Amino acid sequence: MVFAADMGSERATSIEDYQNTCTEFIIDISRDYMDWVDRYNLGDQETVRRKAVIDNIVKTTNDWITKHGITIKKVDIAMNDGVNKMAESTAGYPFKYDIIVNNMSRYTTHSVGEIMMNIQVTPRPGRLVRIGNYQKDQLLLVNSSSPVNYSLSKESLKGADILNDFIIIDARNCQKYDLISLTAVAEEVEGDYVIESRGYSTIILLT
Repeated sequence: MVFAADMGSERATSIEDYQNTCTEFIIDISRDYMDWVDRYNLGDQETVRRKAVIDNIVKTTNDWITKHGITIKKVDIAMNDGVNKMAESTAGYPFKYDIIVNNMSRYTTHSVGEIMMNIQVTPRPGRLVRIGNYQKDQLLLVNSSSPVNYSLSKESLKGADILNDFIIIDARNCQKYDLISLTAVAEEVEGDYVIESRGYSTIILLT
């Protein structure tokens, strides 16, 4: 399979060539994140745990790149999702945070159509939690190989003792084997101040 190289493909002449370039990049950048874990001086047990999580992200992301990255766009989605996951795991989570899709987390599958992402966050005692912006004017980070829309309750943007809500992705215009990566930020709030914020990245293979 030969295609005209674009700016993102670094002059790759085949999809396999680009997959190899990106899987090598994932391995290389994981070393930087593991170095950051060492710098945090977390103690032996937590350091080993976080490095093991990063190592698993490398293996799973590269597996997705190889199996599901059948276009440059899909390779990029899987690669960038993996980088986000490594950054999130390097920072760790000071509060409980999960996003569940179809009874799976992080690396998930779902049929084409409407996708219910269950976002579950429990803050530490004395604090509230809410969904915050990924960037100043951007609520969520969404990358998809076909156009998607999303919606969520305005209540989830307000502080609550426990957040258990849904992000609904409209993937009805997608096709089988499309990839969607979504990153949502949870904020732990005390009074008027954000104490901690963490992102959580989920990739979805449409089946």
